[in-house]
Amino acid sequence: MWIRMTRVKMDAENREIARDLYNSGEVSGVISEHKGYRFHHLLENVDDDTESISITAWNTEADALSYENSGAYAELVGKFMALMTDPPVLSSYEVLE
Repeated sequence: MWIRMTRVKMDAENREIARDLYNSGEVSGVISEHKGYRFHHLLENVDDDTESISITAWNTEADALSYENSGAYAELVGKFMALMTDPPVLSSYEVLE
């Protein structure tokens, strides 16, 4: 399984707006339609209300890269740019089973 984590920083007053957008069909619906999709979650830092992390899980690295190369990832990140105080940071991880 392949995990992608996007860490974002935003003003605390934008947290609820970001949460609602992330959970909307406009974002969640798009992510879940891609080949190899397993799940996605939004993590909100309990010690720092300006930080959140989006986690998406994919069957394979190729599935994750296909999602990114489709342009969907960039488009979805773009929906949050006005809420962010810093550029997003993307990391990838392999789950060893």
